[in-house]
Amino acid sequence: MSLNMSGLQMQNKGLILENLNALEKASCFKKPFLCCGGSFKATKAYQYLNEKYDLTVWDKIRPNPRFEDMVSAAELFKQNNCDFIIGAGGGSPLDSAKMIKLLVTNDVKTALTKPMQANDIGFLAVPTTAGTGSEATRYSIFYVNENEKHSVTHEDFLPDFVILDEEFLKTVPPYQRRCTCMDALCHAIESYWNVKSDAESRKYAEKAIRLFVENKKGYLANEKEANRGMLMASYYAGKAINITATTSAHAMCYNITMNCGTAHGHSVSVNLAEIWDYMNSHNERVNDERGRAFVLDTLDEIGVLLGGRHSKDGVEIFRGLVEEFELYSPKADKAAVLTFAESVNADRLLNNPTTLSSEDITEIYKRVFKIN
Repeated sequence: MSLNMSGLQMQNKGLILENLNALEKASCFKKPFLCCGGSFKATKAYQYLNEKYDLTVWDKIRPNPRFEDMVSAAELFKQNNCDFIIGAGGGSPLDSAKMIKLLVTNDVKTALTKPMQANDIGFLAVPTTAGTGSEATRYSIFYVNENEKHSVTHEDFLPDFVILDEEFLKTVPPYQRRCTCMDALCHAIESYWNVKSDAESRKYAEKAIRLFVENKKGYLANEKEANRGMLMASYYAGKAINITATTSAHAMCYNITMNCGTAHGHSVSVNLAEIWDYMNSHNERVNDERGRAFVLDTLDEIGVLLGGRHSKDGVEIFRGLVEEFELYSPKADKAAVLTFAESVNADRLLNNPTTLSSEDITEIYKRVFKIN
């Protein structure tokens, strides 16, 4: 593994290391706890960790991580007297590692209702997909009781160290490759049009969009340099989201992911396409205090970043990507779709640049599912 980025810094903390050898020099630990997906155990990185350290492994990670699994993992961490945590994989292992880290030293009974205290357990994040940007955010997203979604924010979720290595992307299955990079693009777009956007977040989001556009073709062909570029696109999109959080496309996608058998990036992409198109013609009411003209200019700017002339072009380019990546419309009957609309958390829509009523949400879902 080799990426010459050891001088690059993340916000607040998160030194990017060249490789695992560099980690040994940067941090002193003896019994690391590895939270990873099953595929990571087939990598040279896993072999290195397993041979080098007295390693405890937790690989019981479900696609949409569960709080109860994290509680069990934290107990295993304590039982084995571990002194460091490594999260390796896509968004689910990384989000799990974040919560496990704090559950080791906080009361599980109040972890979801009261602020958790930070601890000094070292944390390394190793993303193996170019999508979630979780290595750059202070968020952990998971489920309780199978379908109750939680999002926890904590500054201690930012890792102490990050390893970004395009070699991990070589073996990602084609569908997951397409879904994860589209998730990164959605992060960047949602951050750019977010009501909480500022100069810094827009800088990161713009960089992510440009990197996506520049590297898309080579990434789909699994070329090394393009894989590196897409990994960085995901990283910068994560940095943008770390400032702004997400908007309606993510708020509405979880019902689809949990009920329709689509991957997260697939669900959010089909949502964003319809939301963006809807906002182009339904923008009389805006949430952004900078005004309607600012919102419309912002949508145009995103269209230009994708290679178009304005926002309408941007939607068509984005739809073209969804079609090119074979991210087809999910399937559900009308009754289920109406239930989805009713269950969207209104608080999670407040970052959206335009105001979306319950009627708007229902209409957008109908368009996603192609229901009259």
